Amino acid sequence: MIQLNLLPDVKKEYLKSQKAKALVISSSIFITLGAVGLVVLLFLYTVLVQQLQITLTTNDIKKKSDELNSIQDIGKYLTVQNQLKVLPELHDQKGVYSRLLNFLPVMNPSPPNNVQLSILNVVSADKSVLFTGTTATFESLNVFVETLNNVQASYKEPGSDQAKTEKIFDSVAVQSSSLGRVNNVSTVTFTIRATYKEAVFDARNTDVNASVPTIQTTSSLNDSPKPQLFDQPQGGQ
Repeated sequence: MIQLNLLPDVKKEYLKSQKAKALVISSSIFITLGAVGLVVLLFLYTVLVQQLQITLTTNDIKKKSDELNSIQDIGKYLTVQNQLKVLPELHDQKGVYSRLLNFLPVMNPSPPNNVQLSILNVVSADKSVLFTGTTATFESLNVFVETLNNVQASYKEPGSDQAKTEKIFDSVAVQSSSLGRVNNVSTVTFTIRATYKEAVFDARNTDVNASVPTIQTTSSLNDSPKPQLFDQPQGGQ
């Protein structure tokens, strides 16, 4: 069977262009409809879905808040939690009173003027130290008091390489003293109250050492054959 195409070439080109035009128009319509549909979906998501999520989240927050508020003494727990945040700062500000134990060998005169301490009590409220103990004579007690009056501490403050030196105690006073006999040996029992300087026990200060200048301050010392007063020249932190 033989078919003959009797359409001229111009007619064929025209029909071909019409088909292409229809295809382009159809594609444009579908793309436009898709874009409009996407915009509508985004609008519905924004207006409905997100608003619903916000409402649900708000209700959940309110529910959890009501549950917390219903807990007995919740305010106390929250206060403790806030106080925990300031613990590092409080730790830096606390006193390192263990340094006093390192100072004791320096502050205790050498025999025969040495003392035996039975009680060492630090009272941070009024910045004082109570020394309770015994010694051989009142002259030895005087030596110990003068030692406490003159003992010094050197330390470095935060951010400084220069050591600062000052007396450890602002004041030293004998609160009580009495002479007695223990095992037929004459003994002086005493209690001394000394007011210390805060910087000496400040945890922020480092390289803290104690020392006592070699001086003679009592008539008993001036009349003595110049004994060595101190066991060692300094004590560490």
